[in-house]
Amino acid sequence: RARFLREARTMATVEHAHVVRVYSFGEAAGSAYLVMEYVAGESLSERLKRTRQLDATEAIKITRQVAEALDAAWEQHLVHRDIKPSNILVTLHDGVPVPKVIDFGVAKAIEQKLTERTLFTQHGTLVGTLEYMSPEQAEMSALGVDTRRDIYSLGVLLYELLTGSTPLSRRWMREAAFAEILRVIKEDEPPRPSTRLS
Repeated sequence: RARFLREARTMATVEHAHVVRVYSFGEAAGSAYLVMEYVAGESLSERLKRTRQLDATEAIKITRQVAEALDAAWEQHLVHRDIKPSNILVTLHDGVPVPKVIDFGVAKAIEQKLTERTLFTQHGTLVGTLEYMSPEQAEMSALGVDTRRDIYSLGVLLYELLTGSTPLSRRWMREAAFAEILRVIKEDEPPRPSTRLS
């Protein structure tokens, strides 16, 4: 319940056209509730399952709009820390896809301003999704809690939109040991998108 209410409070601080708006939250009759903007559409991951990849113009436009949403979060001193297709809803406005960032459940305050109002995570705890994780995030250190995490994940998102695959293939990640996955994230240069496409 506390985590749910923290996420709602965190999301409510970010006002941007590409962030799902939270209108109200709280507790009533012993249950926590959240009132948020309704987005008629699907997640970007669902869309990728159908199309596998997007054309370059659309991929760049969606990535740019997600970057603008993240910039609005950064202005509120928040790092999302889990940018991935399933955390981006896509709706159509006049036939044009419009992304909306959701799920600030693992967001972290960059500065002290929102520390008391955002989700706390223990030092040395891995937070996020491995396929989209930055080298700084894989360090499991509080020292790298800044916008680099979201910028890296945004790059992985664009990579996937263009190629239909993340830099580290999901098949390899299912078979590799956890320590090896973290080592590769931290130390190895990912293959170029052009390599994936060829």
